[in-house]
Amino acid sequence: MASDPDLLACMRSAYAAYDQGDAGPLLDLFAEDGVIRFTAPESFLHFAGPSSGPEGAREALTAISKMFAWENYQIYEMLVDGESVFAITGGMLRHKETDQRTEVQLGDLIRFKEGRIVEFVEFFDSAGLRAWMNRDGTPSCAQLCSAGQCKPRTPQQTSSLSKSALVELERTASAANKALLSRCYDAYADSDPQPLVSLFDDEASYNSVARCTEFSFAGPCHGRSAVLDNIARIHADYDLEKYAINHMIAQDDMVAVHADVGFRYKSTGNLVAIDKVDLFRMRDGKIIEFNEFFDTASAYDMREGA
Repeated sequence: MASDPDLLACMRSAYAAYDQGDAGPLLDLFAEDGVIRFTAPESFLHFAGPSSGPEGAREALTAISKMFAWENYQIYEMLVDGESVFAITGGMLRHKETDQRTEVQLGDLIRFKEGRIVEFVEFFDSAGLRAWMNRDGTPSCAQLCSAGQCKPRTPQQTSSLSKSALVELERTASAANKALLSRCYDAYADSDPQPLVSLFDDEASYNSVARCTEFSFAGPCHGRSAVLDNIARIHADYDLEKYAINHMIAQDDMVAVHADVGFRYKSTGNLVAIDKVDLFRMRDGKIIEFNEFFDTASAYDMREGA
């Protein structure tokens, strides 16, 4: 499906109001049965579990504002595909109790139905945030591609295209990227990672938005060789038991993949079962940037049997 400019404008407007301390426009978008959820243990953040409807969303956001304050807030990326949105947002966060500050990035997965939010799930490095609140480190952030690293079609390539032709070209590319990654994930779920691994470009970047203190594969790495080493560390520590795609969001050169996954930690035999979002930036059928968002605190606690 194509991106919806009205939905894109609506979400940008809601986020802009939130940046100014007004959550009203965002709350007004929630359906009566809409659910908001923050991917962190409720024992750590009491508001993290699912809350329903506009009032439930209001209570959750109010609880956040009592604990934290944004000193700046922005949208880093936003993908819109039909009635689904994935946005990377964040900025400088202040913990009101300790007055300490850190940079935080959030992955917001949002599903609409008939113009209303029916699901809002926010991903972040929850283990890193927990450690920061305990004065033991800082959360990890996504390594977003800079304009110098990601080079879209040059003006010479696009100047001769009409606006409608360019939109159709982007739509076709998005559909092709989605189909390609879908086939690769099907193979990955059948314990064959090679099709996905083969897509990483020689200059690709890879980042699990987590801390190396909790996960051996966490943090950014650059170049195909480093990416393959990082993937090998994952499979050295974990056996895959489940990888089920919920849905995919594609716009232009980016694809977000929301999945329910299960990995068995080899050292303890404990099952780590979470949902996650993989964010890809593609170029000519190759992956040039990858960022992975998941509930790092719950994953760590499940792995350790905490």
